Amino acid sequence: MMGYVYGAYSVAWLVIFGYLLIIGKRHTKLKKEIEFLKQLEK
Repeated sequence: MMGYVYGAYSVAWLVIFGYLLIIGKRHTKLKKEIEFLKQLEK
């Protein structure tokens, strides 16, 4: 029984970690795009 709890807990943390990685990459991409657009404005 505890094996299932441990497995579910591990999967949940992997999903959260993966989601944070994806959000981080999107944030970096958006930041670069904003800087590019600011350069066009000048």
